[in-house]
Amino acid sequence: MRQAALAKPWPRTSRPNRGDATRQKLIDAALQVFGDYGFDGASTRMLADAAGANLAAIPYYFGGKEGLYRAAAQFVVESSRSELSPVIEQIDHALAQRAVSRKMACELLHELLDRFSALVLGSRVADTWASFVMREQLHPGAAFEILYEGMMRRITTAATRLVATIQKRAPDDPRAIIATQAILGQVLIFSVGRATALRTLGWKTFSPDHLRLIRSVVRENVDRIMGQP
Repeated sequence: MRQAALAKPWPRTSRPNRGDATRQKLIDAALQVFGDYGFDGASTRMLADAAGANLAAIPYYFGGKEGLYRAAAQFVVESSRSELSPVIEQIDHALAQRAVSRKMACELLHELLDRFSALVLGSRVADTWASFVMREQLHPGAAFEILYEGMMRRITTAATRLVATIQKRAPDDPRAIIATQAILGQVLIFSVGRATALRTLGWKTFSPDHLRLIRSVVRENVDRIMGQP
C-alpha cells in the first residue's frame, strides 16, 4: 500500500445536510469494513453496501477508496481530541512552567489515564473504531501515520514526559518510554482483550461502575510503579 501525505480534516458546514449524513455513514461503515478486512480486502462495493449508499458516493465525497480510508482515520483522531485535548494541553502548560512536582505529575498522569480509559472503554464511538485502530497497529498502512501523528504520539508524549518527571529521567530515556507503554497497556488490554476480560469478570459490558473500578485499580498500579504512597 502506498504511503502519502497526511489527510486534512474534512471541512464542516455550520448546518448538517443530507451530504453530511451520507459522508458520515460512509466513514462509520469504513471503520467497520476496513477494521474487519483491511484496506486491500475491502472493496468499494462492500463499503457502499455497509453504508447503505450509492457506489458513486465514495468518489464523490472522498475521491476514492483511499480517500475514505484516510477520512476514517482522521475521524478517529478528531473523536479522540475532544476527550483528550483538554488534559494534554493542561500537561503541556504545566511542564512548560518547569515547576511540576512528582505529586503534581502523578495527579496529571492519573487524569490523563482516566480520560484515556473513558475514551477507550466508556465511549460507544470508540467501539466502532477499535478494530480499525488495532488492525493499523498490526499492519500499519497510510492510516497509521494519521492515527499516530494525530492521536497516539500526543498521548504517549504527554504521558512519557510525566513519567520521566516522576522518575527523574530524561523524556527520551528508553526506561521512561517503556514504563509509559506498560502503563497505557493496563487500559488498552481491556480493549484488545475485551472478550477475555468480560468473560473472566462475568460482565456483559463495561458499565460506568465497571469503568470506575478499572480506573481505581489502574491508579493503584500506577502509584506502585511510580513509587508513590
